[in-house]
Amino acid sequence: MPALSQTRAYVALFLIATLWGTFPATAKLALEYFPPTFLTAVRCAIASAFLVMLLLRSGAETVRELGAGSIRSFFILGFCGLFLSTHISYFGIYHTTAANAAILQTTGPVLVAVVARLYLKEHLRPLQKAGAALSVLGVLVVVTDGRLWTLRPEDLRLGDFLTIFALCGWAAYTVYGKRVLLTHSPILTTTAAYICGTVMIVPLAAVTAPLFPTPTLSAGVAWVVVLYQAILGAVAHIWWYRAVQIVGPSRSAVFMNVTPIIGIVLAAVMLGEPVGGWQVAGAALVLGGVALTTRGASDAKGRAASPDPSRRIT
Repeated sequence: MPALSQTRAYVALFLIATLWGTFPATAKLALEYFPPTFLTAVRCAIASAFLVMLLLRSGAETVRELGAGSIRSFFILGFCGLFLSTHISYFGIYHTTAANAAILQTTGPVLVAVVARLYLKEHLRPLQKAGAALSVLGVLVVVTDGRLWTLRPEDLRLGDFLTIFALCGWAAYTVYGKRVLLTHSPILTTTAAYICGTVMIVPLAAVTAPLFPTPTLSAGVAWVVVLYQAILGAVAHIWWYRAVQIVGPSRSAVFMNVTPIIGIVLAAVMLGEPVGGWQVAGAALVLGGVALTTRGASDAKGRAASPDPSRRIT
């Protein structure tokens, strides 16, 4: 793939964030016909085949990056990014509204900052801690519909918590990937992670098939969604990493603010989901927290004397 200029990197980040904003609503359409595990398995299998073709076209030099410890690293990425994140996110979307899923997904940069603090021992500045706290408040507002003190346990939506759990998988995938991408290219890392995730999810889909409704294989809309998310989603992962290598993770994370806007609009237009005032307020709090968190990270890097290896991935 050709190198990206800074301007093209910003355009790519905007388009990728917009694309990801369409996933909750379109996934909701597919989940009417395909169970979550089956949907994940089919999407991952198609995406893996597509990525292998791209990898083969990139030349032998890319594959030569493979080392003795590469397979273990790729299986960890496949487990966190696909088996946990993608798989569980479909269950989350199935059990909540597409609008809620889109809003909650914007907490990704905050979760990445927290996981990086735990795993990479990256220091969280006061501004980042305040941003994380503000995002948590926004999540609580969305999950509880603003009824923080009067909510009953039976009013909670399982899908909201599954979505947050899936985002923890994505955060682990992102943070662990920071080290993997120091020695492997984005296309090799993404392809290998997809293949390893597919190897894990396909057997699970086969074993657990009797536990779920039979997929409606004749549903054209479901197959359109699968192809849409498999092909464009795979390309988005590669271009996301390439763009982040140019502009850095903090600036890249700001573009994720586009995701909930697209998600909420499509949920209302495509699915007829009502968007309440508490959802808007919660989204505003989450986005404010993301802005503080990424700004705190940017300020910290500006004071650092040495380059930050995490600029390779967000």
